[in-house]
Order: sequence, then C-alpha cells, then structure tokens
Amino acid sequence: MKHIIKGVALSVAVSAALAANPAVGAEAKYPNRPIRFVVGFLPGGPSDTIARVVSGKLAEALGVAVIVDNRAGAGGNVSADIVADAPPDGHTLLLGTGAPLVVAPIIGQKVGFDPDKDFAAVSTLGGSMSILSAHPSLPASNVKELIALARAKPGEINFASSGVGSANHLAAELLSSMANIKLTHVPYKGSGAALPALIGGEVKLGFGPILPAIPHVKAGRIKALGVTGLKRALAAPDVPTIAEQGLPGFHVDSWYGVFVPAKTPRPIVARLNAELVRILALPEVKERLSRDGVEPAGSTPEHLNNIVQAEKKVWTQVIREGNIKVQ
Repeated sequence: MKHIIKGVALSVAVSAALAANPAVGAEAKYPNRPIRFVVGFLPGGPSDTIARVVSGKLAEALGVAVIVDNRAGAGGNVSADIVADAPPDGHTLLLGTGAPLVVAPIIGQKVGFDPDKDFAAVSTLGGSMSILSAHPSLPASNVKELIALARAKPGEINFASSGVGSANHLAAELLSSMANIKLTHVPYKGSGAALPALIGGEVKLGFGPILPAIPHVKAGRIKALGVTGLKRALAAPDVPTIAEQGLPGFHVDSWYGVFVPAKTPRPIVARLNAELVRILALPEVKERLSRDGVEPAGSTPEHLNNIVQAEKKVWTQVIREGNIKVQ
C-alpha cells in the first residue's frame, strides 16, 4: 500500500512539475505534428529558396514535414504578424528579415506585432549583399567618381529602388549620408521593375541583387560600381566593395534568420538552433544557396539578436536623417 501511495505521490509531483514548467513536457514531445515555416515573400526569391532548402533538411532531422507557407504582403509584415500570434510550441517558424523586424517600426508602418517582445531568435540562415550599378550614360565608373559627380550636381542624379524603406533604398540613403551627397529617390514596385528602369535609362543609379544584374553588366547595358559587402562577392570578384573605395565601414547585408513566438520553451529553441546550425554547414546546402547569391551561416540566438539591434541603430539614424516615411 505504501508503494502505491508513493507511486501516486510521485505521479502527482511529476504532473505538477510539468504544469509549472511546460518547457519540460513540450520539449519531450517536440515535434508532434508538421511544422509551418512562414515566409513573407512570393515563391522564387531568395527568402523562398532558403526556406525550401532548409525545410527539407529540417524535416529529415526532426522526422515531421516542414511546410513552407508563403504569406507575401507589406514587405514581410503579414508573415511576422501570423507567427507572432501562433502558439509558442515550436511548430510555427518565421523566416525573418530586416524589413518587418527592423525597418517597419522605424519608418512608421502600422504592424500588429512588436519585434522586441513577440519573437524569440533561433539562428541566422545567411545573408546576401547587393550591387551598385549605373546606366552607361552616367559619367562615373567607380564610387569615388560617383561621389565627386554627386557633390558637383546635388540632387541631379536619381536612383531606383524597389520601394520606400526597401533594402536597396536604405543602401542608397546610407551611401548619401556617409559620402555627404544628395541623390533623388525614384521608387518602383519591386526590383523586377527597378532593374529594367535602370537598363532603359529612366534612372541613372540603383542598388539591387547581384545575380540578376551581372548578365547586364557583362553585356554593357549597365556598369557595376561596387558591392555592399565587407568582402567582394563570389559572383562578381572583379567588382570592389564600396567600403574599399573611400567609405570604410559601409556595409549593407540582406540577412535571413529564423524566429519563433516569444514564449517558445528554451529547450525547443535550442533543438531548432542545433539542427539549423548543422544543416547550414552541410556542403550541399552551402553549394545550393551560394548559387543564389546567399552565403549560408548559422549562429547562436544571441548573435541574431545582436544583428537586429545593431541594424536598428544604423537604420534609425539613416531614416531620420533622410526623413523617410511611409507613403
């Protein structure tokens, strides 16, 4: 009888412990159903490619399906809103970027989430740099010549972007701030419209993804002036960085990371982190993502948080100086 009583007492104690610390029970059962990987952009772009490459490997590791759910809209804000409201059990992941998690609140967009309170960082996935290109009619073949020309003709050189507050818009604003020049912004609806505008001479300058620009550079339809990374791009090794052309410290990277709802148990975050870091180090994953201009890299949650906070400081200053607002 005593053994029965002790057994019941132990069972009650364990149940109480699980109730008091749901992380213990949740981690033991995780995952127990398919995982939803929410991506805030349409299929075919870098974000979607990364999500699909990683999700396949993650499904193998966790033993459940990992379903990529494309929820495009408002520069990634729609997807972030979905994940912020999801149950914090590790079965809903967000492919996060700087647009919703850094820029949107600074630029004054109305969002249904708080980037600082509603998400927990898991790991970086990687990043991709951009290329600064010019129309052949612009009398500048490098960044130093561009700066000299812009200072001589303030406001006369226009540049394309994929929209107000987009990464390529902010890159141009950062260039203007660091070089003390004034450029005129011409926003388009996406990089798919901005690049043809540059090629056609509607605008003289523009930042954008490297891989779509390179064929046009080789054909002489546009000129490559510099890349935005800390080092030269593998896809364009002959194009110098902007930093090495007289603007040390210039660096703009489109980063990608995985986030979960804020109250997700720490053991689940740790499990996801370990798997993602391992996956991103696989040779086949590196090779596949590199073909799309993405440099894969996993990290600790703390490192991803540091990236977010560092970008907030940079873009807050740039957005305020440029008086950039939602239109």
